[in-house]
Amino acid sequence: MVLAALCLALLVQQPPPPVTSTIVTAHAWVARLGREMGDSIWPGFRPDTIPVLYVVKGQGTLVLGWHGALPAGFIPFVDHPDAGWQSSTDPGAASTGTELAGQRAAQVVVSDSQDIASLVGLTTHEAFHVFEAASKKEGKRFGEGENSFLVTSYPVFDPQNEAGMALEGRILAAAEVARTKAERRALARQFLAVRESRQRALGAELAEFEQLTELNEGLAEYTLVRSVLLAARHSDFPDRAGAERLRAGKLTGLHKLTEAVTLSIRLRYYATGPALGLLLDALEGPAWKTRLVNQNLTVQDALADASGYRALELALRRQAETRFVMQQLLSAADSGVAGLRAFRRAQVDSILAAPGVQLVVTVAGRYLGLCGIDPQNLLQVEPGVLLHTRWLQACAGDAFQATFNTPVVQDRPAQTLCAVVGADSTVKVTVNDDGSVRIESPLVSLRATKADVSRDGRILTVKIKG
Repeated sequence: MVLAALCLALLVQQPPPPVTSTIVTAHAWVARLGREMGDSIWPGFRPDTIPVLYVVKGQGTLVLGWHGALPAGFIPFVDHPDAGWQSSTDPGAASTGTELAGQRAAQVVVSDSQDIASLVGLTTHEAFHVFEAASKKEGKRFGEGENSFLVTSYPVFDPQNEAGMALEGRILAAAEVARTKAERRALARQFLAVRESRQRALGAELAEFEQLTELNEGLAEYTLVRSVLLAARHSDFPDRAGAERLRAGKLTGLHKLTEAVTLSIRLRYYATGPALGLLLDALEGPAWKTRLVNQNLTVQDALADASGYRALELALRRQAETRFVMQQLLSAADSGVAGLRAFRRAQVDSILAAPGVQLVVTVAGRYLGLCGIDPQNLLQVEPGVLLHTRWLQACAGDAFQATFNTPVVQDRPAQTLCAVVGADSTVKVTVNDDGSVRIESPLVSLRATKADVSRDGRILTVKIKG
């Protein structure tokens, strides 16, 4: 029976289309670059170790570079042990980072018209997103991504901003074809002066959106361009013409940065990101990449450093740090912060050790929000943990509302609230047949449409359900 089912599955599988030969060649070049020149694309980046799903719209999905047994639904692909074919596709598939059978993978949507050079680049771009996600660290910009919802409020109808961005594109295009390092450095400084002036008018939130999009998609697109340039240096690369078309297209895109009216403004940073990366390569070599990650910089911050744009600012800061002995101030700050952490932790421990019922509220499958806070009486205990010292209103849509008139410890990563809400005799808990819960005491009033309630000693736990 199992054998019959397997035979039937093989019969309904459609054969791979001709474009898969182009895909296999392109992927082989990405893997070769990863093995031989991975750090030349980006330090620590090994695209040859990242599986790739190539989605051929309406025809099937080819997985290459797979580790281990093929995922369910895939059959072996010719003589490639790390490859599989499935004659079905997700109609909503997009080029992105994804996950298949527990493995992180890149996903590339392929059209019949794509050449080897463009597939090398696009594969590298999406693999870099997988690398970024794996490299993400708390408090670091690299791998963080931007708030894409801000495209809904970006001022696309502001002529001053549009003209400023168009000017930035022209400057970057000129820098790309400049003949000397001195000319590139001068153009880099001009670019930064124009950009910082424009972003001051744009406002901090949208300026950060631009910088993080450039860091996210812009750097991924830089690796796209970089990988194709590296491939084209090899005498046996089969698509040098495609590589040249890609390079020329990027340069044209900088000249027409604000003219693609049918496309989202987010795509502008697919043009500025690689241009800034190549300019940094020309000014500083590969060192800027490690510095960007280690110092938590944006791409334009890295360019400001590499071009000497902030040289006067740096000199003045060093003068001030020398005169007022910055090292002593840093030592005092280190001691002060360590003492503050210990004091706040002890403050929380003291509050939660107070006699009475300790109420713990947690939420399953949804966000635990705040409907009201007293900012004058809110303290940070440690990153992600807050102490509301006297009052808090918490909510999770219609499913949960609570008002606390007592100190509350909020752990944002864990999605919990913790407070001592009074003596046992003053705390009334009502659990109704429909699963709704009500808790009342002089210090708290809580309503939940559906929740699990449990008690362990003095700890009363309410788990809000969606």
